[in-house]
Amino acid sequence: MRKTLILLTLGLQLDAAEPPLTFNNQPMGTLDRPLVLRTYVPDPGIDDAVFPQHDRGRPVAKYNPGIGQDVKGEIQPVAGIAGAIAVNFGPALSYVFDTTECRLLYAWQGGFLDMTPYWGEPDKGSRISFDYIPRLSGTLFWQASGKHPVEIGGKSITDLGPRVFTGYHLEKGVPVFEYRVGEQHFTFTLKPSDQPLSFAATLTGGENTALAYHGIDGAAGKGSVTFTVTGSQLGKFQGYKRVNNIAKASAEVGEKLFNQYGCAACHSTDGSASHGPSLGGLAGHPVEIEGLATAVTADRAYLLESIKAPNAKIVKGYPPNYMPPFGLPDVEYDSLVLYIETLGSPE
Repeated sequence: MRKTLILLTLGLQLDAAEPPLTFNNQPMGTLDRPLVLRTYVPDPGIDDAVFPQHDRGRPVAKYNPGIGQDVKGEIQPVAGIAGAIAVNFGPALSYVFDTTECRLLYAWQGGFLDMTPYWGEPDKGSRISFDYIPRLSGTLFWQASGKHPVEIGGKSITDLGPRVFTGYHLEKGVPVFEYRVGEQHFTFTLKPSDQPLSFAATLTGGENTALAYHGIDGAAGKGSVTFTVTGSQLGKFQGYKRVNNIAKASAEVGEKLFNQYGCAACHSTDGSASHGPSLGGLAGHPVEIEGLATAVTADRAYLLESIKAPNAKIVKGYPPNYMPPFGLPDVEYDSLVLYIETLGSPE
C-alpha cells in the first residue's frame, strides 16, 4: 500500500437535518453540490511512474493480541492509495486527486465509491479486515501514466522538484486544488463536460508562465489554460462484491437488493426526477428510447436487459454510461424485476 498520513474528512457541508454520510455506503453528490471525500481509494492499475513521491507499504509480522507478541508469518499491505481526495458530481463525473503527487489519478462515470469495506454495513458497522479499501462503481475512462502532465516551457514539473500540496478551497461547491513546486504555485479544477466519457479542466500558474498539459491538444497557454479531456472505456466496476446466498427470488428480496446496491441514488420510486429514470409506475408502461421512433414496453424482458446491459436502450433525456452493468446471479436479477413490478404509479 502506498503509505502517507491519512485523514478522513469531508469537503461537503451537511445540513443538520440530513442523516450522517455513513448511513449510505454508496454516497453521491450532485452537479450543484459535489461530494468531496478524503479517503483511501482503490488502485485500478496505475503505472508506478505516477508515484515517485509515494512510499510503499511493506509486510509486517503477524501479531497475536491474545499472547501480546508477534507470531510466525507476515501481513501483506492492503492494495490501495492513501492521501487521496475523491470527488463526485453524481453519475456525470467522479475523479481522484492525489495530494502526494499533486495530480489527477483517474476519472470515471456512472457511480462513485462503494464504502462498504471501509465503513462496514450501516446496520452492523465493522470494516472488512485487511481488505478495507473502497471499491469503484461505474465506467473508468481516464487514468494517469508517466511523469506529471503539467509542463512549464515544455518540461514536466516532475523534473523541477518536489510537488507540495497546499490545500483546496471550494468555489460554488467545486474543489480547487492548490499546490506548488518551489516558488511556482498552481491550481487545478475539474468539472463534468457535456460530452460522454470526458471532463473539463482548468490549470493556472504564474501570470506569465508558459503552461501546458501534456498529451492534450490545445492545452497550452500563459498563466491559465482550460481544456477538455475525452477518454475511452477502460473498465467497468460495480462496487463491493456481495454474497447474498438467496434461495428464492421475491419482491421483498429485490427491495433489499435495490437499497444494497445503491440503486436509489439514481432511481426514485415515486416518480420524482433524479439522475436516472424513475421506477415508479414503470413496469408495463411505454418508454421512449433514444434512436427509436416508437416507444417500447417496460415488460420483464426490457427490465432485465436494462439492469444487465444499461446502454442497450437509453431512455430519452438521459446520457449513456451513467449506470454500470451489474453481474449478478439470476435470482438477484429476478428479485429486482419483481420489486420494480410492485412499484405502482405515484398518486
